[in-house]
Amino acid sequence: MDLITQFVSIFTLGFIGGSIPGSILASTFTEALRKGFIGSLRVIMFAAISEIIVASLIMFLLFSINIPQGVYYGISFIGAGVLIWLAKQVWSIKKLNDKGKLFSFRKIFLLTIFNGPLWIVWSTVCVPQAYVLSKEISGGLIFFMIIFELGWFSSTLLLTFLFSRFRNLLIKEQVISIVFKVFALTLTFFAVRLVITSMMYFLNNRS
Repeated sequence: MDLITQFVSIFTLGFIGGSIPGSILASTFTEALRKGFIGSLRVIMFAAISEIIVASLIMFLLFSINIPQGVYYGISFIGAGVLIWLAKQVWSIKKLNDKGKLFSFRKIFLLTIFNGPLWIVWSTVCVPQAYVLSKEISGGLIFFMIIFELGWFSSTLLLTFLFSRFRNLLIKEQVISIVFKVFALTLTFFAVRLVITSMMYFLNNRS
């Protein structure tokens, strides 16, 4: 029973993680607006694969070497640049174009691997829990990864589906350009927040 409780807790943690507003959720919403819910599944899958790769990398590195937390904040500056890059492309959208691929796997992967907060959450919250689970059952690290990502995938899928229900209202000709500009500003906001958070960390930890 205790093991089941842990599984539920891990799933819930992943579900909450996928529900937190961020660049990935903004990207899936943008794609849902451009191509509908089915079209957005490609971006969600790209994001899931990218997070699994990055999370696996974090686990490997943390169990191999000790990485200073400042490194995580440092890569956030690159992540902010990636967000600005995507925001610029979203801002320029004037109409729906089903043939265009705004969010390729390369872009989503860059967005994920240079997401400093993701590294911090996995290193400070997820890895310790995965380590505890690995001590209780064989393959605990893999079980943690699968259950956490199922939670993340479920919430991202659900929220994107709910958002797609408003697609017919938001793709009207007179509002479409405004909506995409709002998405671009949202991505820019996350970029600025990353920069400010990282700068505050380095300013508060000056020797």
